[in-house]
Order: sequence, then C-alpha cells, then structure tokens
Amino acid sequence: MTKNTLLKIAFGAAALLLLAFAVEVVLLIFASILVALMLHALSKPLAKRLGISEQIGLVIVVVLLVVSFTVIGWLIAPSIGEQVRELRAQLPATLQKLQQELSRFAWLETLFDARTSSSAGEHAAASTVTGAVSGTLAALGNTAVVVVIALYLAFQPKPYINGLVRLFPVARRERAREVLYAMGETLRWWLIGKGLSMVLVGIAVFIGLTALGVPLAATLALIAALLDFIPNIGPLLAAVPAALFALLQGPAQALYVIALFVAIQSVEGYVLTPLIEQRTVSVPPALSLAALVVAGLLFGWLGLLLAAPATAALLVFVQMVYLQDTLGERDSGE
Repeated sequence: MTKNTLLKIAFGAAALLLLAFAVEVVLLIFASILVALMLHALSKPLAKRLGISEQIGLVIVVVLLVVSFTVIGWLIAPSIGEQVRELRAQLPATLQKLQQELSRFAWLETLFDARTSSSAGEHAAASTVTGAVSGTLAALGNTAVVVVIALYLAFQPKPYINGLVRLFPVARRERAREVLYAMGETLRWWLIGKGLSMVLVGIAVFIGLTALGVPLAATLALIAALLDFIPNIGPLLAAVPAALFALLQGPAQALYVIALFVAIQSVEGYVLTPLIEQRTVSVPPALSLAALVVAGLLFGWLGLLLAAPATAALLVFVQMVYLQDTLGERDSGE
C-alpha cells in the first residue's frame, strides 16, 4: 500500500470522524440550503418578471414574507392561542375518555395504568417543563442560525458553489458543478411541491374537521399541515390528536376522523406526490420510510425532518456519480 493511499485513507477517516461529531452542524447547514433554495425559487421568477436583479428580488421576497407572517400571526394568533389553551385543558379528559374506551379490552388496559405516586408525578411534570423550555430555546437558536445562513446563501450563492467545486480535481469540476446544480434543482422542485401539498392538506383537514364538527379544527389543521413536511410518518402523527379530540364526541366520530385522514393521505400519495415527482426524483416508499426511521433514530427530530429531502438529493447524486459516471449507465429513468 503506497504512502498516498494511506494518506487518502487517513484523510477519509478523519473526515468521517469529524462528520460524526459535527452531524448536527451539517444538518443545520443542509436546512439552511433548503431555506435558501426556497427563497431563490420565490425570488427568481419575481426578478425575471419585474426585470430586476435577483438580489433585489430576494429583498422584496424577504420583506413580503416578514410582512405576511406578521399580518397572519396578528390575525390568527389570538384564535390559535385560545384553541391551543383549550386543547391543553381538554387533553386530560380526552385521555381519560380513551382509557375508558380501551378498558373494555383487558390487554390494552395496562397501557393506561395511572397508578403512580404524587411525588413521581410532580417530578415528571417538573422535568417536562424544564425539557420543554430548554428544547424551545434550542429550537429558536437553531432556527435563527438557519435563517441567517440561508439569507447569505440565497443572496450570493455563486461564491459558495465555486468554492465547493474547487475542492474537486480540475478535470472533474465541470461534472461536479452539473451534479450540484441537478441536486439543487431537485430540491427546489421538491420544496415547491411539498409546500403546495402542505397547504392543500391543511385546507382539506380544516374543511373536513369543520364539517364533522370536531373542536379546534384550525389548530389541528395547522398541525397536520406542518407535520405533512415529513412523508409517511407526519400524517400519522397529525391524525392522533384529531382522533383523540373526536373521541370526546364518541368512538364513531373518531373513526370518521381517521377515515378523513386516510382519504386525504391517499389523495396526496396517489395524486399529489406523483405530480411532484415528475419534476424531481421518484423516491420508493420503502426507501423513504427506511430513511425516515434511520434518520430519526440516529439524529433525532432534526434528522426526521430533513430525511426526505436529503434522500431525494442523495438519489440524484447516486444516479449521476455512481450509475452514470462509474457504471456507465445513461438511462436515468431506470
């Protein structure tokens, strides 16, 4: 084994070790890239239509987003806040109702055994509050970092792309640039499609829950729209609180809500998702679910949140670098 080979192996091992210790930083950078691509997807058509530079278009988009979120928050925040407080107040009664329903089945009754001491309950409550506060502060800090980095990337992306391309051998730089732009294009269309899907899912859930007479329809629809960013698992998580609160009105109502979420998820999976994948890359459902589970177990909520777009980008990389360049395949649709 030559000296150069040993150096390459040592460098690769050091890079992997550094990546393992800095995985959260890498995930935050990837999240920043996603936000930057979203801003670019909004600002580029605006700049082209108005005949202005993309930087000015980006400033306009950022200002419009800030104003829009501020106005929307001012209009609906009181209503959503009241519904959230009502949701927290009704949650104990909902769980008690669920326990009563499940107590009909002896093998499920043990899941809701409430025989705990008061001191243990107080300790658990204190731990929950402390964890919620620290988790909220960490999430706000991470969000601020992601937004700042995303603004820099979106405002002037070329220096970062050129700098990354220069890390490759001269003969491979043009191909590296092609791969990076293909991955960026895939992620951009994935974000556009997913954003549209989240909005439609939120509207459908709100209309359906309102028609069924389920309380807190607006809050539950907002939860469903946000969780829809996580494929497969997100809709299941969103259905749980909706079904629980529908259970207050009876088991039949809960079944109607579950049927509603199944119908919405079916339409999204068989209609919206194929339309999205026409402009991106088709991710097999089993692979998508496996990526979500692995990322969630290894990297927590941040890995779960970013697993789907990361998998889409990785498939493009494998397709272009390994299948096409290494194996010589040119049929990208196979």
